[in-house]
Amino acid sequence: MRVRRPELRHSITRRRAAERRRAAERRRNRNAGRRGDRGNGGTRWLTLAATLPGLAALVALLFNWVTVSQTRTELQIAEQAQFTTRFNVAVTHLGSSSPDVRFGGIYALERIMQDSPPDQPRIIAVLSAYVRTHARAPADGFPRLKEDERPPPIDPDVTAVTEVLADRPQGQDGRTKVNWKNTDLRGLELATRHEEKEYGGDPSAPRYLPFAFADLSGADLQEALLTGVDLHGAQFAETNLAGATLSDVKLNGAGLLGTDLTEAVLSEGTSLRNTFMPGATLVDAELSGVDLTKAALWGANLSGAQLTGGSPDPYGHTPVPTNLTGASLTGANLTGANLGPDAESDSPPANLTRADLTGANLTGANLKGANLKGANLKGANLKGANLKGANLSALWQTGFRSKPAVRVIIRTGMPMWSWA
Repeated sequence: MRVRRPELRHSITRRRAAERRRAAERRRNRNAGRRGDRGNGGTRWLTLAATLPGLAALVALLFNWVTVSQTRTELQIAEQAQFTTRFNVAVTHLGSSSPDVRFGGIYALERIMQDSPPDQPRIIAVLSAYVRTHARAPADGFPRLKEDERPPPIDPDVTAVTEVLADRPQGQDGRTKVNWKNTDLRGLELATRHEEKEYGGDPSAPRYLPFAFADLSGADLQEALLTGVDLHGAQFAETNLAGATLSDVKLNGAGLLGTDLTEAVLSEGTSLRNTFMPGATLVDAELSGVDLTKAALWGANLSGAQLTGGSPDPYGHTPVPTNLTGASLTGANLTGANLGPDAESDSPPANLTRADLTGANLTGANLKGANLKGANLKGANLKGANLKGANLSALWQTGFRSKPAVRVIIRTGMPMWSWA
């Protein structure tokens, strides 16, 4: 019988004991992990439960924001659809045979302009087209109105359109401009309600009616009355303004190529600065106190025109001279034009400083006391002109040395030193 070695038995016992210890350690670790997991899990659940009300509030806030935004978008869409419907109905009314229905369409469009500024440009286009359609002028124009003859009345609905466009909100036109080309607007009256306090006007009304850059080419505006209208940059090519009255009208930079202003009255406050007026007809026109600084009047006919200063009014306003400073009057016809003072109204003579009168016809013109300092009269016809008291300094440098000029100086008694 084989005897076990004692040392081997003891080593096996130790190894088994070590394995039991390791197993017990593993069990303790597993139990501790389970207890720890249960503890941490409870904490996490408590934390989550504490944050649930905040999360719910955030979700509710986001939901409300999305709902409000969607509602706002839907309201805007509905509003635009309503404006579109109103616009379509109003335009349909413009084509009605009933004057009352047409009036309703015109004033409905006015209300849309007030309620919906983005729609204003196309409403201006529609109403301008309405005027061109319902007040069309013939291709060869109308005959000149005789003396004391009144223009025919404008259709009431066309008048309503002009008033709506005159009173429209300003600054919302975009690039759209009033277009009244080739229209019959004889006797048109456009006047702002804003006047000086002593005249009893409405101080809240705009200073000028908004018609800047309007196109009135070929229109017939005989005997029109325009007061306080902004027409700067407007086009009046071949427009008939015979007998029209323009008071405090801004025509700066306007184009009046071939415009007929025969017997028109352009009173003080009207500005024609930098206006392009070649070939314009201003026969017997009154331009008292008008600002014509640097206006281009090449070949214009100003025979018999009154270019004296404005008349004083009951409110003590000082009359100012008609300002032709730097104006281009090359070849202009100023036969019999009055550029001197008016004894009856005590108005001053015209200011022609540095004006270009090359080749101009000043036959019989009244230049008494006029300021011609630095003006160019080279080749001008001064036969019978009255230059008494006129300021002709620096004319010698312009090349104006003809014998007729010397005779004029001698006849008027003007001293020769005034040429120096």
